Amino acid sequence: MALKAYILINTQIGKTADVVKQLKEMDAIKHLDIIMGPYDIIAQVETDSHEELSHIVMKRLQAIDAIRHTMTCTVVNLDQED
Repeated sequence: MALKAYILINTQIGKTADVVKQLKEMDAIKHLDIIMGPYDIIAQVETDSHEELSHIVMKRLQAIDAIRHTMTCTVVNLDQED
């Protein structure tokens, strides 16, 4: 089962469109929205593992100069068998 997460991204002023263009090239990113507020972009990500998600955030996103800050919110599955 795929691991789903939402990544909130804060960009440098005037660089949001450039960041979106780079993010669209990443296969793990399934959907992007430009938003208003303390963050500029919300990205829906699907990976096979926490390790892959960590790699995307720590190695790929943080390598984009115009990204100032990220917050990763992993989706939790509450459907459990008791």
